[in-house]
Amino acid sequence: MTSASLSDDINQMVPRLLNMARGLTWNTISDNCEFILSEIQDTPIDADEHRKSSKRQNEVKHPVPLHALLPTLRLLYSNLHDINLVIYQAKRERTIIDIRYYPRTSLSEAYRQQVAANPPMLHCKVAIPPWLASATKQEKFDINWERRRGWTR
Repeated sequence: MTSASLSDDINQMVPRLLNMARGLTWNTISDNCEFILSEIQDTPIDADEHRKSSKRQNEVKHPVPLHALLPTLRLLYSNLHDINLVIYQAKRERTIIDIRYYPRTSLSEAYRQQVAANPPMLHCKVAIPPWLASATKQEKFDINWERRRGWTR
C-alpha cells in the first residue's frame, strides 16, 4: 500500500470486511458506508474498559465518506504501521466503519527501525464477543454487541 493507492486499497477491503461480517453475524449490513478514524493506543487497561473507552470516544465522532478522511490519512501515512478496518455500527441503511490506525511512533525504537522501509499493513477485523471466542460451534451474533449496554452474558 502506498499513499497514492490508499483510497483504492481501502475501497477494495471494505467489501471483504462487509462479507466477512455478514458471514459471522445475523445483522442486515448495508453497503452504504461512512467512516470514522481512531488511533490504536497501547493502554494498560483490560478489554472491557478498552471497549467502553472506545465507545465513549467514537460516539462523539461524525461519520463521513471515505474521501473526507483521505487527506488526514495521507498526512499520517509516513507514521502508519497498521490500519484495521472494523465495523463500528451496522444498521439497515448505513454501516459505520472505524479506520483504526497504529502509528509507528508507538513501536519500540528497535522494531521501528526494522520495519521502517515496510509500507503500512491493512487488515479487516470483526470483533467476536468473548462468550463466543472459545465456542466449538460458531454461532452468529449481533455485530453491534460492543455498543450495547450490559453486553456480557
